[in-house]
Amino acid sequence: MQDASFPDTSLLEPPIALDDAEPTQRDTLKDALATLPGRFEFASAMARDEAAASLAAAGAIVVEIEGVGPSMRGRFAEAIDEAIERELAGRGAPGAGFASAGDRDAALSDQLFRARRVGATGIAVVLGPLRAAVGARGALVAEDCDTLRFLAAATGERPVVLIVDERDEATRGYGEPVALGEALGAGAGADADADAGAGAGAGANEVGVEVGVEVGVEVGVGVGVGVGVEVEGSVDHDGDGVDDDRDVHDDLSRHTAGASVVEREEAWRGWTLALTAARGPQALGALEKLFVESYMPLANALGAGLEEPRARGAHDDFRAAFAKSYTEAFPAFASTAKRPRMVLDAHAIAAHTARLHGARSTRMLLVDAMRWDLSRLVTERLVARLGPRAVLTDEMILWSALPTTTLRQLETIARGMDALRAPAEGDMDNDPPRARTADYVRRLRVGPREVHKLDIVEARLESARGGVQRALPEVAERAAEAIARHALTLPAHTLLFCFGDHGFSIDRTGVARQGGASPEEVLVGAFALLVGDVH
Repeated sequence: MQDASFPDTSLLEPPIALDDAEPTQRDTLKDALATLPGRFEFASAMARDEAAASLAAAGAIVVEIEGVGPSMRGRFAEAIDEAIERELAGRGAPGAGFASAGDRDAALSDQLFRARRVGATGIAVVLGPLRAAVGARGALVAEDCDTLRFLAAATGERPVVLIVDERDEATRGYGEPVALGEALGAGAGADADADAGAGAGAGANEVGVEVGVEVGVEVGVGVGVGVGVEVEGSVDHDGDGVDDDRDVHDDLSRHTAGASVVEREEAWRGWTLALTAARGPQALGALEKLFVESYMPLANALGAGLEEPRARGAHDDFRAAFAKSYTEAFPAFASTAKRPRMVLDAHAIAAHTARLHGARSTRMLLVDAMRWDLSRLVTERLVARLGPRAVLTDEMILWSALPTTTLRQLETIARGMDALRAPAEGDMDNDPPRARTADYVRRLRVGPREVHKLDIVEARLESARGGVQRALPEVAERAAEAIARHALTLPAHTLLFCFGDHGFSIDRTGVARQGGASPEEVLVGAFALLVGDVH
């Protein structure tokens, strides 16, 4: 590959303010500002640095993004947009126009317009290696590929430059979407029949071979390639008395000996790879996304009977690392504002949400032991039950204080940050859930705050010893029924804020455990419903 070449900037004159220029000179400057030649190319690290300096000297706004890793997966558009906005703000450009929100084409046009207003000749995006941001299937995710294709296309008609690391020329990605019929090969059968009819006379010497190749990456081991071959008919082409299909299978057996053969795509492989790739400190948003999209699905698959050592190892390693990190970081929450949204913040979050949606009153409902995945099950069933009588306005993740017990979370709700700085020595009054009353919401006074509490999840976990994983759908159904019954008693325009206080883990015997620092015990679900015929 040849080194990147860039326009000679030695003939550029020093920039002149448009307001101070003569009319004819102003017109010339306006034309010059729009003449940054757009281009897209792959370049080495040294060439990228030289390009950035050359483009900056040419008056372009240069955005350099290095250190692209898993935390940026699926966020290329957001990261590039934020970097451009920072550069524009640094040059004194006005803020983004409202018309550009949600429309990337309009957003880029708006950014180029504001760039010209501050004397820039265009916008250049210089990206470092992207390979670390590939997804579980060994390719950049579709959203990121879409962003790169959009910018590459923009270089052909706008003063935009996109420079990508030359090592990413071989990085796998996704192209433009195609019709589903084409993707699934719906027309292949008809074409094959037509070909067979046309070549009936020569059919004796033709063999139809269908080959499917899947690539699975083994955690900590390497890459396993599985090849499935289906041969329609067998013909001895070389006259040696041996069928060619046997030759094919012999060749495959030689080439795949010792390899991990993937018969079909299995979801647990993607979850396992995502957890294994999460090394080092993670941004809060990236960590919560990893928990939602990979850790909990894998944990539930293992709880449902998945027997796969690699999946179990990735799950256990992530869980141990999370528990260790959270246990070490938790004491610092008492003295810093840099912490995740916690159960103790529930009232403040609910008040803010109520103001946003114009609610007239707020009802706080604590669902004991409603961990995140159970919260999702409850939300789906609750929305279906209430129909138009309530609107789901928000869903979020809250973090529990350590230890992850009901008494500890009630203490943090009552005392706020003081409970983190100086935990209470004695236990607070709290009645254990009773089977006869667990299906009903009860009112509870927690320090100066009032909370309504539902104990059905906690009670069902106690009665489902040894079969908690199988009981979760039924538990979610009963919880949704109880919450819906309570919601229908509330006045219109009431914000019902439902949240868990702590989660639970399920051991290998099917028993629920609480009080630890595992992800499923710490991260709980919360959601808000605006009750009444609200449109």
